[in-house]
Amino acid sequence: MNSASAVLQQRYAALNATRSKLDQHPAPRSIEELVVKTNNPSIELPAEIEALITGPEYWQTAKRNRYRMLIREGHLNKLLNLAQIATTKTSPANWFATAASRKAWERTTDYLSKLVTVVETVERVAHKLGVAVNGFIYKQAWKGVNVERWADLARESGKHRGKYFAWLCLREQGTAPRAV
Repeated sequence: MNSASAVLQQRYAALNATRSKLDQHPAPRSIEELVVKTNNPSIELPAEIEALITGPEYWQTAKRNRYRMLIREGHLNKLLNLAQIATTKTSPANWFATAASRKAWERTTDYLSKLVTVVETVERVAHKLGVAVNGFIYKQAWKGVNVERWADLARESGKHRGKYFAWLCLREQGTAPRAV
């Protein structure tokens, strides 16, 4: 049998061996060395977004932090698109803050994705009709009217393409004037 002193000597030797392995690695000099370094520790907000931050200092800080978080998540282009759209509104800062809020962010991303498809559709329809992009085509596309189909049909009609297109769109909605 092993004596108690022999067992303790073996354990002490094993403990010293693990300590010597740990001593080979230098200890960090400060807590900053333990923190993982990122490529860009501070995110600067673009001037377009910075101009839309208003309110008391507390809310300005909160909004900046929210927008930085969205940028870190990869939504910079969406925020810039929102800032551009906000300039057309009556109170741009309020509209932008509401659109970029936590509560409305999912709805905002849906809005931006639908906006891209609507803009593409409106440009195709205007090209088919041979007219400039106008508010009527935008309204019909947002309402979900089958504008491309009606643009093709109106293009084939020849004369008065715009009027025929408008009549077809309004007829689909059920608001077209009745023929006398």
